[in-house]
Amino acid sequence: MIYRLRNKIQKSVRHKSFSQLKRGCGFIAEGFTLIELLVVISIISLLASVVLASLNSARAKARDARRLSDIREIEKALYLYYDNANAWPGVTYTDGNLAGWEVSFYSDFMEYLSPAYLSKTPVDPINTGPPTQTSPPLGSMFNPRPDGTFFYTYYGNYPGTSYGCPYPASKLLAVIGFRAAESVPQGTYPKATCGPQPCIGDNPSTQPGISGSCRNWQTEYEYSILLVP
Repeated sequence: MIYRLRNKIQKSVRHKSFSQLKRGCGFIAEGFTLIELLVVISIISLLASVVLASLNSARAKARDARRLSDIREIEKALYLYYDNANAWPGVTYTDGNLAGWEVSFYSDFMEYLSPAYLSKTPVDPINTGPPTQTSPPLGSMFNPRPDGTFFYTYYGNYPGTSYGCPYPASKLLAVIGFRAAESVPQGTYPKATCGPQPCIGDNPSTQPGISGSCRNWQTEYEYSILLVP
């Protein structure tokens, strides 16, 4: 009796479709509607854009933190150089320069620091330049920031009285800094200055201060340090 009942059940299952079996078990498989799919896709896209924006912001903050750390390392190396040579390194640029400044987007940036004072001279995490040239070329340094250019910079051996700096002419000064930050508003970081502030040249778009009177290096660089021996 049991054997005959089992055979009937097996034959019945073999002749029913999968959908019929599911109905017999108490459920019916249904797909998503188009509207439901669009809603799900929209939610996923929104979440992806939020995550991407947060990731980009975190990366920008990390690059700015590295810039600050790199400039401080260069500052320490320059003071060690000065202690040994009793002068700042001369500005060198076999590949090129920007208005007389040594800049990191050229390959020989501050090559005299490595390996004696730094295992490797750091460069900006993005390291692009120069700013778009204007006439005269110095005007390119005063583009609104950020302008798509990111680099480190150095100028050495200013006489101590340059731009109204309060030092003897025999005391040589140097300036280091970086062009632009990504995660903070312009003017957030410390800046190198000399003379009375605010300092505006005769033509603010082309003049970095007033010779013998004042200068604010933040007109050119987001972060700058005046090195005084």
